[in-house]
Amino acid sequence: MSIRKISFLRVQRLEQESLTLGVALLMAVALALLSPAFLDANNLASLQTSIAPNLIVALGMMTLFMIGRFDLSVGAVMGISGIAAAMALDAGAPMPLGIAAGLAAGLAIGAFNGFMVAYLGINHLIVTLGVLYMTRGIIEVIMVGAKLAGFTSFPASFSALGQWSFGGISAIFVFALLLCLCAELFLRLTFPGRSLLFLGGNPQAAEATGLNRRRIEFWAFVLSGGLAALAGVLMTARIGMANRYMGEGLEMQIFIACLVGGGSIGGGKGSYVGALVGVLFIALLTNAFNLLAVPSEWQAVVIGGVLVLVVTVDAILVLRKAGRPWRAILGLRPAHLRG
Repeated sequence: MSIRKISFLRVQRLEQESLTLGVALLMAVALALLSPAFLDANNLASLQTSIAPNLIVALGMMTLFMIGRFDLSVGAVMGISGIAAAMALDAGAPMPLGIAAGLAAGLAIGAFNGFMVAYLGINHLIVTLGVLYMTRGIIEVIMVGAKLAGFTSFPASFSALGQWSFGGISAIFVFALLLCLCAELFLRLTFPGRSLLFLGGNPQAAEATGLNRRRIEFWAFVLSGGLAALAGVLMTARIGMANRYMGEGLEMQIFIACLVGGGSIGGGKGSYVGALVGVLFIALLTNAFNLLAVPSEWQAVVIGGVLVLVVTVDAILVLRKAGRPWRAILGLRPAHLRG
């Protein structure tokens, strides 16, 4: 890679995103060589179905990462939003009203998260973890006595919304990519977009310049809830059902994707292109597990190992950014204090 290219990536703050993209591409090449099924049309369609909703959710999560927050309730929000839309449609509501019901559920939960964190000052980990369990409990209450498949009776127009494709490319996949592009342009070209990174990197200075930290935090959580709901509604239309299992465990996948894609739990870093790259990495990793028939218990070990690794690296980078020397980070005593 030339000096000019490296300088461009550094100026645009895309070094980590480029590294992850390179690893993902190498992974794709390796899978194509190791498994002929990787380039099969059905597998490529499955990858699109995996990437699209995860990317939509990751855009909201990355927004929170930029300001030093995260949302562990996104998987549950995705699930209950799909169920809310399905229940409205099952009751005879027109398609726009059914979609609105699903989105309203996610926006309401996002607003609750945002109010608790931004205005009451409660730690975002505690709030969103609690909301995760509460929402999953509500889903179980709603689905008591329901069949395993859950709700499956939808209008043809709603199902077509999720299943429409052209030339083997899913419309939801294209929509997710366009949404990512618009978000990246917003981040790079507008003052509100740039202020997200400013607020996350130096909250005191950002507030001193007039940025309203509480309001930005609140709307970032609302956005996260709304995008998770949108993903839930689209996936309900795509697979033709809404059940208690949708979005289960998704929060950890999105969390890892955002970290791998250049985000930081300390804030002040990240890009929406990075969210795309991180989601692509996780999707290819999961696809590799399936194609290579890796036992489920080892899949959990690998995913857990990746999580520990990226969190450790991120924590070290945060400490280095704060000016901590390597000796202090590694817990080494100064030479003159050693006995």
